[in-house]
Amino acid sequence: MSMEFMIIALLVVSVLTNLTVEGIKTILDKHSANYSANIMAAITSVVISAALSAGYMIWTETALNAKVAVELIALMYLSFLVATNGYDKVIQAIKQIQSYMGGDK
Repeated sequence: MSMEFMIIALLVVSVLTNLTVEGIKTILDKHSANYSANIMAAITSVVISAALSAGYMIWTETALNAKVAVELIALMYLSFLVATNGYDKVIQAIKQIQSYMGGDK
């Protein structure tokens, strides 16, 4: 997977996670249920990113190997961070790491 796909996937996962969590919170609030919004957002983001990754792999007929598995785990972890900290902070960190690794110190 390319870095462009990872960033686009992160954006899609963050939007879908926010919409899904808000919908679930509305339903739970109507039933006066107790819940942790951060835990719900984290679980939802991981499930959505796993489903998106599986769909991408099927669509592009990508074989699952060690590199792809690491990228999928990274996407799930980053989507967890986005769900709990925000998209802008995570993208800022990714760009800082890229510039450091590229020698643009």
